[in-house]
Amino acid sequence: MSDVSYQPPNLSEVTQLLDEIRSSPELFDRLMPLVYDDMKRIGRAQRRRLGPSDTLQTTALVHEAFLKLRQNASERIDSNLHLQRLVACVMRQLIFDYARKQLTIKRGGDQVRATWNENEHALPPEDLNRIMAVEKAVDEMAASDPRMAECLTSNLFGGSSVTEIGEMLGVSSRTVVRDLRRARAWLQVELAHLESAD
Repeated sequence: MSDVSYQPPNLSEVTQLLDEIRSSPELFDRLMPLVYDDMKRIGRAQRRRLGPSDTLQTTALVHEAFLKLRQNASERIDSNLHLQRLVACVMRQLIFDYARKQLTIKRGGDQVRATWNENEHALPPEDLNRIMAVEKAVDEMAASDPRMAECLTSNLFGGSSVTEIGEMLGVSSRTVVRDLRRARAWLQVELAHLESAD
């Protein structure tokens, strides 16, 4: 189902601003209004594919990701596709860090408060377990075949198309499709125990 409210960013405006940010990192905040809808699209894709929960809000995820990216504003970002890739990676890490923290709290561990309000964003245990299983599977995949893992994370967590992934990685669409098929098969095998437990 497509999101009718989604407005793709003005690529020339984003590219120009990214060029300016390289020499003036303080301009990073001007980027948010240009890419906000794109970040929300990526955030929704991540939540949907990791097992959605109404309590883990896309808006909170977008703002946390932007704050993380702003902390590293001096890092070089080459293009909007590069930015999308960074956004997807940061969001994925935020979701996994949050899931780790929630599991630790549920097991009675250190109860240091998360950046998000715990009551507002609590996830059910089955979502937490799924998120952690996906993270483990993707990490193992990255150790075995980094490009295949990159294709999967760009598509699964970033919502990037085959063409976009090919451009990001400098490979053909056919190679991306082949890697995605292998990655999904890998993920299906690794997550089979979760399906049988349901």
